Amino acid sequence: MTMNTHLDRRTFLQSAGILAAGTALVTAAGCSSKGSPSAAEDPTAPKTMRFAWWGNDTMNKTTKAALELYHEKNPHVTLTPVNASWDDFWNKMATEIAGRKGADAFQMSNQMITDYARRGALLDFEPYIGDLVKLDSWDENLRNYGIIDGKRVGVPISTDAFTVMCNTELMTKAGVQMPSKGWTWDDLSSMALEAAKAGGAGTWGMSDGSWRYEVLEPWVRGRGKSFFNTAGNPVTLGFDKTDFGDFLDWWEKRRAEGSAVSPDISTEEMKGAQNSAFVRGLAPLYFTPSSELVGIRALMKVPCQALPMPDQAGGSKKANFVRPNLFISSWVGTPYPEEAAKFLNFWINDPDAVKVIGASRGVPPTPASAQLVAAPDAGGQRTPQEYVALVREIGSRMDSLTPKGGREVYDLLKRTAQEVQFKRSTVSQAVDTEGPTGAGRCRRRRRHRPTGPERAGRIRSRRRAGKQRRSPPMGTSDRSDAGILAPHHNREPD
Repeated sequence: MTMNTHLDRRTFLQSAGILAAGTALVTAAGCSSKGSPSAAEDPTAPKTMRFAWWGNDTMNKTTKAALELYHEKNPHVTLTPVNASWDDFWNKMATEIAGRKGADAFQMSNQMITDYARRGALLDFEPYIGDLVKLDSWDENLRNYGIIDGKRVGVPISTDAFTVMCNTELMTKAGVQMPSKGWTWDDLSSMALEAAKAGGAGTWGMSDGSWRYEVLEPWVRGRGKSFFNTAGNPVTLGFDKTDFGDFLDWWEKRRAEGSAVSPDISTEEMKGAQNSAFVRGLAPLYFTPSSELVGIRALMKVPCQALPMPDQAGGSKKANFVRPNLFISSWVGTPYPEEAAKFLNFWINDPDAVKVIGASRGVPPTPASAQLVAAPDAGGQRTPQEYVALVREIGSRMDSLTPKGGREVYDLLKRTAQEVQFKRSTVSQAVDTEGPTGAGRCRRRRRHRPTGPERAGRIRSRRRAGKQRRSPPMGTSDRSDAGILAPHHNREPD
């Protein structure tokens, strides 16, 4: 079945409030006279720089230790730590870049790097590769991630893969044998149901993955497809209504039989792993990126194994893949681009830094650095490096980074899944009118609190326009997420 739903650039970005933010960011970047690779920079002069990131407690501790270590090795450089939650991080970054006060270096998400790169907000590290930043030993595919429109706007600092975490103690008690390597969705279904029945009332077999893009992507890959088709212009979804409908229906059946957690428990899990039935000992299976292994295991008192995502039985494409998880990027206007490059190299290549950071963000991309954090777990649990190595063995290449605006699609998936979970929408309605593949998204909208680039763009737009607002074009909505995946017949001209 061919889908006619497009991630049309103008309709998508304008309706999501991102087009205005792009103007703000590009203007801010263009007005800055700082940060050019040709600008004179005294390598020994005192410098006060900021490094910004989000993350769990383990990431926060290792990051602060790394910043202190850099100062010890480079006394003339003071790195001020700036930590925030996910939403606050992007709100603050967008506002600071729009105000020409971006952090000198920062953690960058694989979901957001394309957005920021195409607004001209990120420093090009390419002039420093080979001299200040060493990538010689890297896998060619990994080396090229972060190059967007010919500019190296970020360098990966970790790799990971999607995983099913398994409480081995609960599964053993339930008499369920875990797979050693690959398995299928049918295997997952039967194992989760068996565990739920063995656990008794108030327990389940697994978390509900219907709202996670980390679960939907392996599902459609197993069908020989991709989440996004980034080869065309405009970018489109890489799957169709049948794929999405089958996915939602599969999870609807798991909830009905009691193997997946109830909707209220799933809602709590959306707030973080610490609220999950998995961490609370009420379900033995949980979906997460492998970069979270260290942090989640720290919350647990029992061994937890990392299992690969299920494949489709007889599928034409492997579900699992290794991806660059996080990057380090810099604001294009930083007065210290060379020092930012030196700090980047320190993070990925300095043995002392690698040991301090460990696997808190996933597996280091540099082979030598990965070996430094490769000590086997005493309990027989797969380390992040061992898990990534397994995925390289049984999986296939990553399709693409999240395209510009793709984060909005992930948010739409979450909202749509909740509608189905709580019976406010049927699977058929979700597929045809409500979800990412729906044709009616332009008509039924719910306002959301803008974050990141969207928020900064709206602030600047309001300042310029005052209280006056133009009416939206006929057939469109001025609401924040209207037309996220507008059908072809509702598209505005590119």
